[in-house]
Amino acid sequence: MDFFGGLRKGVKARLPESLRTFSSARGRGRLLKVHFGHPEFHYEAWHHTGDGRLEIGLHFEGSREENQEAFDFFRAHVLEVKSQLPRAELEPWERGWSRLYETLSAPQLDEGVLDGAVDCLSAYIVTLQPLLNSWLKEPDGG
Repeated sequence: MDFFGGLRKGVKARLPESLRTFSSARGRGRLLKVHFGHPEFHYEAWHHTGDGRLEIGLHFEGSREENQEAFDFFRAHVLEVKSQLPRAELEPWERGWSRLYETLSAPQLDEGVLDGAVDCLSAYIVTLQPLLNSWLKEPDGG
């Protein structure tokens, strides 16, 4: 089973028409990245095999300054985000990056995990992409 290929196709089918024109890339290991013209700010599905968890979220991997600005913007909108994504956590991460994410139980990448991952990643994109677009259009955003 091509889990990440199925995830990409499932998300594309689930998203509203206006959000179906994303770019995607498979990273090294067990992950998929999805973005809308700014690869440094991407959605990611990453299987942490040792922990048996699938991380799904929005990653900010631009310059240290951009990442901090994005972090501050999303922190100011965290109540709005959590109303739609109640398990989402916003945190600084390594190398000056930050992320807004949650994890799903995934001891192995099977059909059950795929269904949950399609739902989760679709919800992240639908909820967060309008906010990300808003931040990117601000004079000091991305």
